[in-house]
Amino acid sequence: MGEFIHTTREGHVLIVTLSRPEILNSLHGPACLELEQILTEYEADPDLWVAIIHGEGRAFCAGHDMNMDVKDPLPASGWAGMSERGDLTKPIIAAVHGYAAGGGFEIVLCCDLVIADETAKFALSEPRVGAVAFGGGVARLIKRIPTAVAMGMILTGRTMNAAEADRHGLLTERVPAGEALSAARRWAEQILLCAPLCVSTSKRIALEVLEGPDFLAQMAHERIKTPMRLFATDDSKEGFDAFLQKRKPVWKGR
Repeated sequence: MGEFIHTTREGHVLIVTLSRPEILNSLHGPACLELEQILTEYEADPDLWVAIIHGEGRAFCAGHDMNMDVKDPLPASGWAGMSERGDLTKPIIAAVHGYAAGGGFEIVLCCDLVIADETAKFALSEPRVGAVAFGGGVARLIKRIPTAVAMGMILTGRTMNAAEADRHGLLTERVPAGEALSAARRWAEQILLCAPLCVSTSKRIALEVLEGPDFLAQMAHERIKTPMRLFATDDSKEGFDAFLQKRKPVWKGR
């Protein structure tokens, strides 16, 4: 049982619960490091064949914990310990309810199957607080749904509800409120009917075609090259201050 992330084993299935419900499961550096370790152990355990990630309480994950220093060190594997790693060959299912915003949406985009209930809401909200979705959000969303729809989310930070996400092909299944985790278990059972090594090989081939051989290196390059310059701007500081003070930001374009 971790400090920020809880896990339980159900046969060959690992249930990963983001457990900071008082702040809608927002994650900070230590929580991301904890999740990285959990996923590393999942990949290495021959008795675990499928993982399900979900959130405790009212939301899946509201992204980065804005009350913490955004410059807190993240794992070498990127945001949430999963955005920049190519060694996760086993399937991961996102079971989403409530908000999956910012970094929470980026976790969803790292998963192979997305099961969402009717309460789910998705957004790359970073530009509204003076930030950018460097955790793979921009790079992955533009590949997963129609370009015009993706750009509409990326450039406005707007929220997409479950019905719209389903319509644009972002979801594997949309289910009634409160049923995301049980439906994810049902999908895990379907995966378990297949040979594990064949499943992992199929995932590897699919991601190579979808993301290309240089995708992870390009994301790491952008994450290292750009954020410090961006976070030094007046607008970035204003965005974070406005969020914490619960007011509308006043942008200056510098």
